[in-house]
Amino acid sequence: MNKNVVVILFIVIVGGGIAALVAYGRQFTPKYKWEQELNKKSEEPYGLSLFYEVLDKQDQDLTPITKDIIEELDTTLTNTNFVSIANFLYLDSLEVDHLLKYAENGNNVFLVADAAPIEMLRRFFFVTDTVANYDYSYDSTVTVNFEHKGLPFDESLGFHFQYLKDTSKTQWAGYKEEYFNKSFDKYGFDVFSKIRDSVVSCFYIQHGEGKIYFNATPLLFSNYYVVQKNGFKYLNNTLSTFNDGEIFWDETSLLSPYENGGASAKNNPLQLLFSHYTLRWGWYLFLITVCLYLLFRSKREQRIIPLMPKNTNTTIAYTKAVGVLYFQKKEHKNIANEMYTIFLSDIRNRYYFDTNVEEKELIQRISDRSEIKKEDIENLFKQFRKIRFSPIANAKDLIKLHQTIEEYHNKRQ
Repeated sequence: MNKNVVVILFIVIVGGGIAALVAYGRQFTPKYKWEQELNKKSEEPYGLSLFYEVLDKQDQDLTPITKDIIEELDTTLTNTNFVSIANFLYLDSLEVDHLLKYAENGNNVFLVADAAPIEMLRRFFFVTDTVANYDYSYDSTVTVNFEHKGLPFDESLGFHFQYLKDTSKTQWAGYKEEYFNKSFDKYGFDVFSKIRDSVVSCFYIQHGEGKIYFNATPLLFSNYYVVQKNGFKYLNNTLSTFNDGEIFWDETSLLSPYENGGASAKNNPLQLLFSHYTLRWGWYLFLITVCLYLLFRSKREQRIIPLMPKNTNTTIAYTKAVGVLYFQKKEHKNIANEMYTIFLSDIRNRYYFDTNVEEKELIQRISDRSEIKKEDIENLFKQFRKIRFSPIANAKDLIKLHQTIEEYHNKRQ
């Protein structure tokens, strides 16, 4: 059979096998990623692309905040909305102050997260450690009841959690109602919705002319629920509380301030320096001083040291020349003896033990100290014996011995 035909058949068989494996693997690979991805670009079941699209098609303008809340969110606006949905809301004290000032002017702030926004809650609760923790209900289904009046849909809405093709259990979060018993009247807390009789999934605070909403179930805003009837009703009830003005979509709170490449300017350690006029110019003067020092003090202040000619090792050249002569005259035995002597000398200098012992003991010692398999060391000594004591040794055996010694040097410890 022609060699080219064999190559073609081999390629066809291997390619067909790979294609079959890929096709077989696709049968067991989920079409969608059934993990929560609270990102406006995610089209996975638990992403937010549909919710963002719904907001974008409203009559109101939709503006993403991509760098910094303090810089991009104007607190002088009125009748607008700020929406932040994430696993964790990384809001520092300056951003919380900014959002509170924003809400005072008649704007709504919607904070939706799997973990309570502690820094914001500290402004309204005395016992922050208690309020910060959600009460979780681990179940496959949940029922949402609305306490707020005047919503488009006031009936109870049932939801189930789907993972792949099966209904699965998950954690439905909320605040225990007992947290608010002494705070409703004093601070004006109002329950928006509950997931159980004693668990508040969403509540809001009247702050100045505006409101601040705290929602513990971001999962219900995901693509999987938005396309369902009950999910559509839940979304409509939420949007009915929005102001008529512009909607600001927060993207800066999606990343932790400790992650590399954070999305917000708050991740920059120089933010404090540049936030104050005197500190900023102090930093500039420091950089200018460093540049001037490098410019005028980096010059060589001593005479140039002349380059010395590189030393050459004539011993290596001599040894190489002698080795070539031995090889050309086919004195393989002499070369093998020299290699054996050098090998033992290297063993003594490296591992500091006597090599004048029986070969079995020597092999065991070398294997233990070099951490190379005993079988490999035995093979090396077998090749030494073949060339040193066999009259039929040839150049191929000598080359093979050299390669084995090189492998030993590469593997040894």
